[in-house]
Amino acid sequence: MLVLSRKIGERIVVPHCELAVTVIAVEGKAVRLGISAPEDIAVHREEVWQQISQKSEGRRQRSETRR
Repeated sequence: MLVLSRKIGERIVVPHCELAVTVIAVEGKAVRLGISAPEDIAVHREEVWQQISQKSEGRRQRSETRR
């Protein structure tokens, strides 16, 4: 894992997928981030992605048992 320090307004970029993460604000222990990405790249909070993955896995397993 790469660990970087950034100040408010500074960015981290991942050029090969045109992704940029900007520090918007720091409020106590919370950090607000802005994420810029092309429309064809999905960006989710981890807990949302886990729910999506679980639903997708459940559908896949059900379709395999029907075969």
